[in-house]
Amino acid sequence: MSKEKPAINPLLHHKEIAYAGEIGRKRRDFCIEFIKRKQDIIKEIQDSQLAAVKAKGEKITCHKGCAHCCHFYMHANIQECEAIVYYLYNNKSVYEAFLKNYKEWRKKLSENGDIFKDCARLWYEKGLKGAGKKEELAYSEETARYRDQDLACPFLVNGACSIYEVRPYLCAGTVSSSPPEWCSKTNANSPTIYRTQTSAVYDKSFYYKELEDYIFTFFPITVYYILEGGYKMLEAITGLTDLEDAALKDPEVQDILNRLS
Repeated sequence: MSKEKPAINPLLHHKEIAYAGEIGRKRRDFCIEFIKRKQDIIKEIQDSQLAAVKAKGEKITCHKGCAHCCHFYMHANIQECEAIVYYLYNNKSVYEAFLKNYKEWRKKLSENGDIFKDCARLWYEKGLKGAGKKEELAYSEETARYRDQDLACPFLVNGACSIYEVRPYLCAGTVSSSPPEWCSKTNANSPTIYRTQTSAVYDKSFYYKELEDYIFTFFPITVYYILEGGYKMLEAITGLTDLEDAALKDPEVQDILNRLS
């Protein structure tokens, strides 16, 4: 009697074909170039932050191990998410730590009512549609609700960001000049927060086809969805309806799929 083949692990499946074939190589090259460009932009953000804080006679007090802001709601564009996926695939320990953290983190989010969904909707309404006081207040209140969950980002490992080199622009653009403990939600003091935005987040470039619209998501969940769902999930997120078919029909990808099946 022949032995049954073990079930295919979707995470391994999508990792194996992620950068194979013509589209996979374009995907890889896009991520490499995006990360290089992003690191330059983050340097510009940091220079701007230092100048702003210095002008007020203050200094940035954020440091490695201070992770209060890693409990905030943070979004990223789809290009940033793809760059993070690439970074995970090329950093085994970070990849494994994220997968370990994600399950429990996602469970707690669900138990608390998935507050992030309204954060995303309200951010879109206040940002892309034009913000008024009503929209600003609604977003502020909902993100405060998210913060009250006190759930650390699943990319936080030993008190530090494990994807610091490719962290979202929103994360890089948030610093404080107050004593670090003031940023704790249990502290009565109000911290001085500096938020630096960049137009780089408004990006429609992609490795397959240019996107029809800007795509912003709650990045830890989107990154996991890409790891687990591969091109099928990317197709659903981007609206590029022929992406999966175009990527999977490549002979090089077919060879890998046949080996895995």
